[in-house]
Amino acid sequence: MKQISRNGWGHWFVLGTMGLLAFFYNLPVSLFGVTEGLYASVTETMVRTGAYVHPTLHGEPYLHKPPMFFWLQAFSTESWGMNEAALRLPSAFCSFGTVVATYWIGRTLFSSTAGFWAALVMLTCYASVWFGQMAIIDPVLTFSMTLGTLGFVRAYFMEEQSWWYVIGFIALAFGAMVKNLHAFALPVALFVALLIIRRDGTPFKTRYFWLGIATFVLLVGGYYVYLGQEFIQHYVLKENLQRMTKLAGDTQGSALDAYFGKRPIVWYLFVIWFDCFPWSALLPAGLLLLWRQKPRRHYPRETFILLWVLGYILAFSLFPEKHERYLMPMIPGIALMIGYVYHRVFDAQDFDLWTFPSSKRMLVLLSLLLMVVIFLAPYLLEKKWNLPSDIFPFMYQVGFLFGAGVLMYAVSTAHARAALNMVGVLAVGLMMSLVLIIVPGINAVASPKLLMSEVQSYLKTPNDPIQTFQHWNWRSDEDLYYWLHVHKNQRIIGENQTDEKALESLQKEVRQTGSLVILMTEHQFRQIIQPAAGLTSTILREFPRPKRKILLVSIQTVS
Repeated sequence: MKQISRNGWGHWFVLGTMGLLAFFYNLPVSLFGVTEGLYASVTETMVRTGAYVHPTLHGEPYLHKPPMFFWLQAFSTESWGMNEAALRLPSAFCSFGTVVATYWIGRTLFSSTAGFWAALVMLTCYASVWFGQMAIIDPVLTFSMTLGTLGFVRAYFMEEQSWWYVIGFIALAFGAMVKNLHAFALPVALFVALLIIRRDGTPFKTRYFWLGIATFVLLVGGYYVYLGQEFIQHYVLKENLQRMTKLAGDTQGSALDAYFGKRPIVWYLFVIWFDCFPWSALLPAGLLLLWRQKPRRHYPRETFILLWVLGYILAFSLFPEKHERYLMPMIPGIALMIGYVYHRVFDAQDFDLWTFPSSKRMLVLLSLLLMVVIFLAPYLLEKKWNLPSDIFPFMYQVGFLFGAGVLMYAVSTAHARAALNMVGVLAVGLMMSLVLIIVPGINAVASPKLLMSEVQSYLKTPNDPIQTFQHWNWRSDEDLYYWLHVHKNQRIIGENQTDEKALESLQKEVRQTGSLVILMTEHQFRQIIQPAAGLTSTILREFPRPKRKILLVSIQTVS
């Protein structure tokens, strides 16, 4: 690892290889999470109808997001076909771009060692790997905000590099066009806070700074004017302002409800430990090390990273609407904080990791946790996704157990470099297990695409509708995408009816057709269908979903 930290080509070989694995290996798997299906539906409708400026969904104007992200997906699908890989390519490229930008920020502020380890965190922590390849907006937004921050860092900390301000503001303009103005507000607030602490107004005297602002205003202003008054009225003035003051979606309520509800104001402080795993073991050391660098104005580089981490988590915590993926723009700051720890231990060699007693405790806890998780994880995955309990090869588990033991030994003998290197090795192992084992496993047994394919095999003709019973509150946006935009035909029997009325509608349908293949929850089958007189039913397939099981049932009349 020491040799790699001094070899730029070694950096790019390792990061490039791991980037291909982390963000591109699973591009073809089924869409299966966090609004992938919703955005794919908007893009498919956009390409099919040609409504590029004012997208629609199910015949209604879609004003909940600007069209820039859908333009990226549309360009990709028109080049490579309407498939999962093409839909995910913009996110995958942007995720790798975030890794590159994080590397250059670390290298600019501290050293190539800091940049390399920060980039490695981005390639291996849970949140980055899980969400980074998905066909969602957040990876693209994170890239634009990180690239914008890189522009400010290069312009401010490098001599005769002030033209980077223009690049920074263009990147933030792209972020504002992808989602909203917080893509601009947060990085700019971070930079201004640093200037206030340093009492430094020199950037405001630079023509490139003002050229960057002018470029931002022209790009963003022209973009939103082009989208029209209806979009501005709904998205900019209504939806965004409402999201700042209350919850939306299925958990509607005021900001006060959000701060003390299911996901309270401190929710991110707990979630971040999981999202940054296994690097979260180094969070206390990184925070304490940055906090010690005083007075702040004499340590602008360290202060900048500290502001990034603390400022972003404060800002995100104050927003009522909270989701794990919303934390993605903060992950590069955390990665740089951890990279700074490696820089001080490996390059500067002026910091003893064991100065902070919490470092030893956290690393011991990490090794113990990994020893337990590597054997407990298969049973948790089986319970949630119905993955086989032997999904992890035994020798892989033994190897991981050995690695956790090496980490424990390095900590107990106070070998800081060995311990830090071992955290990196274990992080790579966890990333590979997620990419090579867990995601393909979910795709094989519990994906919406699999459900559609299995149902299609039981249809009498290819054009028959995929049918569900009574309601489909179990289905996801991904199911809807495959039914409406791939199979292009779906139907609900007994929609919005009581159990009794829905059963009557089903019985009538079976009498008319002789037999019926239909999707329903296990609860519906046990409570409504199985006890019904005059019907005989057979379970053809079971599809596990988190917290429920979906059944494909064949129903006939009793002869």
